[in-house]
Amino acid sequence: MKHILLVCYGGGHMKVLAPLYSELSGRYRVSVLALTSAGAYMRTQGIPSLGFRDFAFTRAPEIQAYGLQLAAGLPENGVVPREESVAYLGASFFDLVNQVGDVGAAYEQYREKGRAAFLPVASLRKIIAELSVDAVVTTNSPRAERAALFAAKETGLPTVCVNDNLWIRGGIADVAEDNLADRICVLSESVKQELVSKTGVDPDVVVVTGTPVFDAIKRMPRVPGELGVPRVLLADCELPDVHPYLNTRNEIPGIGEAIRAELNRLATVGLIDVHFRPHPNQTYDYSAFPACRVSEPQESLHERLSRTDVVITAISTVGIEGKVMGLGLVSVENTVFSTDESYARLGLSTGVARAEELFGAILHETANTYGVPSIYEGVASKNIITVIERLVF
Repeated sequence: MKHILLVCYGGGHMKVLAPLYSELSGRYRVSVLALTSAGAYMRTQGIPSLGFRDFAFTRAPEIQAYGLQLAAGLPENGVVPREESVAYLGASFFDLVNQVGDVGAAYEQYREKGRAAFLPVASLRKIIAELSVDAVVTTNSPRAERAALFAAKETGLPTVCVNDNLWIRGGIADVAEDNLADRICVLSESVKQELVSKTGVDPDVVVVTGTPVFDAIKRMPRVPGELGVPRVLLADCELPDVHPYLNTRNEIPGIGEAIRAELNRLATVGLIDVHFRPHPNQTYDYSAFPACRVSEPQESLHERLSRTDVVITAISTVGIEGKVMGLGLVSVENTVFSTDESYARLGLSTGVARAEELFGAILHETANTYGVPSIYEGVASKNIITVIERLVF
């Protein structure tokens, strides 16, 4: 029986690959290397998974010593077992030392970049060899996922990489440029065209499959409105005028606050019905916008979207979740985050650069939603499994 290795980190990455497990495991042997917080998530889904700690090489004294040192400052959060943190950090740092050839230089890189300094190809080579797999499937995350692709390609194994969202910079673009995946699965045709044009990757390598995290959203029914005005959800986030580490800035200083103020004005005069949805990492105080209600983090996002007509956002993936449901999308362009990443440039939204453009864009999107076909057809998980089977078997 053929053996497939799925490799994923936590966050959105684990939610991309987890839906593939049930159907694949009914036909093939499937192992899941669940990195960091992904292990806990897989357990909640009833999916057996492995971590670095499950492999004997990570118990070598030098790896354990590095791991204990690097894990010493980590909080006990109950999500990632201590022994997994020690094994993961120790093996990754051990590989970094061997890559740069000097312990001091490795520590310097780790101080500068944190875990972004890791590319544990040697460790993933050992894991792949021990499991004796026939194919490797990852998402677009760097570090161990990227290392798994490198290691698999070195040994001639077929590789599939699933992009977790619309954006290509710093993720799937690197996979394409380094020729690490035999097939790259992307969310939409516009993402495929962006990837091909920016990287020169063979178009036949890139397949529009959709992303499994959106499959359930496509099936959600929408609740009709009663007020007769567009129902708007601001998928909010902090928009600092200058990027913390890139040379980018907002075209309009204070654009985030201006957007909120304009939405509050439009709601005050009864032209729209508005909810603000803060980003999970955002510290917010919306008391200055009394006409706008708040969708608190504990409210189901998808329930809120089912009662929404148009999403407004600068960069949040909530915008794409709305698009998959057939909602309109207005994107705030020329911000600190949208220099390289733009919903409007991908043809998925009506872009605005100034707050006073909002109402016209909202009306346009209310009347002219792009709908589901502009994202992807069918069921993403089944589309991706078809790609895997055609490539590997």
